[in-house]
Amino acid sequence: MTPVGMNTRWTNRFGPGFSYYIGMIPILLCLGVSSSAWAWGEEGHEVVASIALNFMAPAQKARLQALLASDEDPLTAHDPVSVASWADRLREAPGSGRTVTFQHSRAWHFVDIDRHHPDLMQACQDFPLPSQNTLASAGPERACVVAKIEQFSAELARYKRSGFQPADRPEAVLALKFLIHLIGDLHQPLHAIDDHDRGGNEIRVKWDHLHAGSLHHYWDTVFIEQMDPDPARLAQRLSARITPDNLQEWQRGTPRAWAMESFATARSQAYDPLPAPDEKGHYALTDAYAHQAMAMIALQLEEAGVRLAKTLDDCL
Repeated sequence: MTPVGMNTRWTNRFGPGFSYYIGMIPILLCLGVSSSAWAWGEEGHEVVASIALNFMAPAQKARLQALLASDEDPLTAHDPVSVASWADRLREAPGSGRTVTFQHSRAWHFVDIDRHHPDLMQACQDFPLPSQNTLASAGPERACVVAKIEQFSAELARYKRSGFQPADRPEAVLALKFLIHLIGDLHQPLHAIDDHDRGGNEIRVKWDHLHAGSLHHYWDTVFIEQMDPDPARLAQRLSARITPDNLQEWQRGTPRAWAMESFATARSQAYDPLPAPDEKGHYALTDAYAHQAMAMIALQLEEAGVRLAKTLDDCL
């Protein structure tokens, strides 16, 4: 499992570049807060997709764009950045003109790895597979985010081996849209941990002049908008900082390993550094906590974008 300590993880990945993320903090501190209930919010998912587009091979990127352009779902526009939030919108929009509402996909966005007794197999219920001849988009309902990334990736690989048959295109488009979203979800650290608090949703926090909210909401939305309220600009900044060595390192591994990295980050960066709560059980975050969280979020977004690009290149 990935080492838990922040310094160990950062120095292992970047060596002297530990100061790289700390140095980003003055650049990232912009104002602006929005509300969101899901991992990264739309802004974070757009950042991940934008970074991925910067690192995909041209032929595969063109195939991705062509496949999405063939989609007729009205919920989002049909480009890779717009569809990054499709899976969240779909989950919350039953009856919006489609024959399948995907309410069964609610559990696909996270993996509840126990904070004190981490066991990925247990958290993913031993990775149940879809029934024979069942499309990945149809189930199983209780699969975790790791299992669904594996299933949709395998489904796209079969589509590629079949020579991209037109009959398989609708499911391939669904698989692409889920992958673009779920790989982002997996890199939101609070989507990979549980302390009997719904991934931090029951922990009340506040930082500086900003409104109070859940720990989960701060990590998926508040801190990102403090980094930069413009997703395209933030993606451009983060992409420019990714080195060839970063690419080589982050493209390794599997979704299961990425899940344990996110878990370790959540435990060491989101939970362990929390200050003592007040008499109501609420937490006043320090500047040091917030700045460290934003630096780690920058790393998570970059890794998610690079790994999404590699996954899509391999599948297409």
